Amino acid sequence: MTGPDDALPDALAFLREHAPWLGEPALGVVVVGSQALAIACRDAGIDGPNPVDLDLAWALDHEAGTALLQQHGVFVPTTTGNVERGTLALKLGGRRVEVTTFRSGDPDAAPAERLLADLGERDMTIGALAVELTDGRVHDPFHGLEHWRERRVAPVGDPAQRVREHAIRWLRYFRKAHELGFVIDNQIRHLRKKLDPQLLTTLPREAVALELRAIVTRCASPGRCLLELHEAGVLEVLSPELARQFDGRPAGPQRWHPEVSQALHMILALEWAVANTRHLEERDRSATLFAVLCHDLGKGDTEPREFPHHRGHEHGGVPHVDVLATRWPGLMDQRTATLCKHVAALHLEVRHFDELRHGTLASLYDDYFRAKDYPLEPFALAVAADSAGRLGCEADGPRIKERVLRDLSMLRDAGGSVDAKALRERFADDLQAFRKALHEARARAIAAARSES
Repeated sequence: MTGPDDALPDALAFLREHAPWLGEPALGVVVVGSQALAIACRDAGIDGPNPVDLDLAWALDHEAGTALLQQHGVFVPTTTGNVERGTLALKLGGRRVEVTTFRSGDPDAAPAERLLADLGERDMTIGALAVELTDGRVHDPFHGLEHWRERRVAPVGDPAQRVREHAIRWLRYFRKAHELGFVIDNQIRHLRKKLDPQLLTTLPREAVALELRAIVTRCASPGRCLLELHEAGVLEVLSPELARQFDGRPAGPQRWHPEVSQALHMILALEWAVANTRHLEERDRSATLFAVLCHDLGKGDTEPREFPHHRGHEHGGVPHVDVLATRWPGLMDQRTATLCKHVAALHLEVRHFDELRHGTLASLYDDYFRAKDYPLEPFALAVAADSAGRLGCEADGPRIKERVLRDLSMLRDAGGSVDAKALRERFADDLQAFRKALHEARARAIAAARSES
């Protein structure tokens, strides 16, 4: 049995079974979006997407549409933003379906004319297809199926006009291409010749955050997508901190960074992290990816005269994480931001765990790893990605990850074995003495654990 989170093998059959009344020709109901593309690909005998969402468009306005959905008992309340866009929600066969009034054209024109106008205002050709519910006819006026075959993200008409209508499309073009593994049409690459990237600063910050988050969490190579945004003149406007990771600066001395380029280091580290976090729950996976993205932000502060070295970049990157998270609300939650700062500060130090003194380790436990629910595996994976993101060093990743995880697990077990409550009672009137005694007790516990390992 098909569930609400499964791909639909046949969207038209599903609609005809659960809502035959939608087939009334006067409604002009069409399947749009990725479901329309999937149907067109199936009809053409080529591999297409396997979408879960089902989106429709029709000729009814909000008031008439609401009345019809309520009449059939399928109306579902939706967000204010959706309503403002002319979108209604309905429940069919256990699935949520959205239907939107045709976006453009004369409201009194025939549905076919309004449909063509609607498709003409969509952002990319592979999303500008529609399939009539009544007879399954495919409308593809901008050759989206051809571009799907070519694996190319191309704009509908003039991309500058599309971006002027909705500036978020500038980011979406790049994100969608990298999410699908497609090439980007040259018209999109050269948008800066027609538009000022500062246009993106007029967008709601939450909308930009969602696109940036999607780049990091959905793309096979987030670093390559960010590099292309940098080359397009966009990334500097969104985040100078991230842009400096892709501006041509060296990653470090060549004996430690044979890939030489900081941009290539970021690309390789993120690609390794994407490939090695698929087993994690989504919250931990995204936290790991962001920690890798932010681990070298401090290198952006290095003066060129100091290249190829980036002395002190570890702790220097911590404030940049706060700036990035504050600038784009919703980009990362507090737990993720904390992990990013910890990885930035410690990604080199923890790789020399065996060389650190017992007292230093006790301080690390107290300052960073004391929380019972600390995300140890995401931390270890992010540190490992820094090692694996060096040319020819990909195989080092799993070994580094297991070593860091082992070391920090020992540190947490040893540090947590000290009875802090008993010490607090013993030094009830002397907080400074209590803290000193606690630190010394944890150092002794860590020393004992090390000698046993």
